[in-house]
Amino acid sequence: MQKRLVLGFGILLAGAALAETHTDYGASDDWIIRINPANGNGCYMQKTFENGTVVQVGAVPDREGAFFAAYNTAWIDIVEGEAGSLLLDFEDSRFQGEVLGGSFEGAPGGYAFFNNPEFVSEFGRRRSVTITGERGGSEKIDLTGSSRAIGTVTACQDEQD
Repeated sequence: MQKRLVLGFGILLAGAALAETHTDYGASDDWIIRINPANGNGCYMQKTFENGTVVQVGAVPDREGAFFAAYNTAWIDIVEGEAGSLLLDFEDSRFQGEVLGGSFEGAPGGYAFFNNPEFVSEFGRRRSVTITGERGGSEKIDLTGSSRAIGTVTACQDEQD
């Protein structure tokens, strides 16, 4: 089953928003939980994988939704500010939507806003997800500990609201 991520970009992008100081909230397994003051104190989880890919998933309270972002210094073809497409494949469940090129700590990548709560449920329930960009590059990431991390993000967000 394929689902669409409902998107909207604006200038409130992860890369631009990360220019402000983010507060560390805590950790859950290998995921770091942080607070982003630029989007209404949205809490998010972040993990850096062995190949250097940084994945972030979290809340965007100012827009009543959430985001998925991924960055890697090897993704040199991504242009900041350029829109593209993204497929997140959980094997029997897929989410597709638009992504906007950005950067995080000098690494290129992309940011997708969504308001589909099913995405977070799938992300926490699965062992892995394959991320595929519109140019065909893909990467499978391990989601071990993501369910507990989502619980910590939810607790963090409850404290912000």
